[in-house]
Amino acid sequence: MTTTPRPTARRKHFHGARVINYLRLTGRLAPDWHSDAALARARHLADTAPASFRAPLNRWIDVLCGTAPRPSRPLAPSTVCSHLRLAAPPLRTWYEDGVTDLRAVTRTHIEQALEPIHGEAAKSRATALRSLFRALKREKLIFRDPARTVSLTTAVVLPRPLADDMLRGALDRLSNPRDRLSFALAAVHALSTHDQRHLLLDDLDHSRAILRVRRTGKPVHTVYLDELTYRLARQWLAERHRRWPGTTSPYLLVTAHTATDDTQPPVSIQAINKPLRAHGHQAGRLRVDRILNEAQHTDDPLHLIRLFGLSPRTAMKYIHAAHPHRSQSDPIMS
Repeated sequence: MTTTPRPTARRKHFHGARVINYLRLTGRLAPDWHSDAALARARHLADTAPASFRAPLNRWIDVLCGTAPRPSRPLAPSTVCSHLRLAAPPLRTWYEDGVTDLRAVTRTHIEQALEPIHGEAAKSRATALRSLFRALKREKLIFRDPARTVSLTTAVVLPRPLADDMLRGALDRLSNPRDRLSFALAAVHALSTHDQRHLLLDDLDHSRAILRVRRTGKPVHTVYLDELTYRLARQWLAERHRRWPGTTSPYLLVTAHTATDDTQPPVSIQAINKPLRAHGHQAGRLRVDRILNEAQHTDDPLHLIRLFGLSPRTAMKYIHAAHPHRSQSDPIMS
């Protein structure tokens, strides 16, 4: 009796990164020179570290690449190399101070490594060290994570409005209907790139001219479209149907790539920001400017919460930026 071989079913827990690593090690995968060069630099940094640190550092690289005995989400090779580069100076300092085993590193060592630097440099180094000791703790190579409770004090940066001349005539300079709609959604209704990427066709209610914005873990935010934005939305939908009448993408915003992709991905952040950036704008900056402009006309955080769907803390941040005379000790609404 003969049986027809059944196609292999896709495994639910398919560890692609480990398979790719196996194929590369056995010479069955065409090399990716950019990625391989970044990982080679990371391995070199690990192999030139003090002898007692080399094995833990290489295990850390395995965890970051998703090829450790316990599966994990892989990071980009350039990120892996960056983490190794950022961790190298404190590791060298600790070894020179007599620390020859990473199990002997304490919270004080971590804080001393962060003390001489500030701002983004301190934040980046702290991220790398947290990643290192979290990975070693997970792999049971250390007993406790000395970086887990280390925190950095960072200054709160208040938002500032864009100059008026940057906004004049922006819509006239944007020729693509999708870009014009994105500009209006950010500059008029303060929708972030994340909000825009995940808008669905069904979220637009034509009968009431409203747009529903769904945010994970938050109530649905209802946007009441003004006449201009609603007109731009209809122009984009007409263009969308003209160019891709057969697309099955459920998203309001699509590109030539996402409209024809059967996996139905949302548009990328770059697809929204790149056309705007070409004219000196960015969706995130437009959103900040819109909220701050509204905050200058009111000192009521509830108004900002209802209008833009902000959290109480974020609303108070904009109120303080627009009205600096108000005490920063004003109670945050809960």
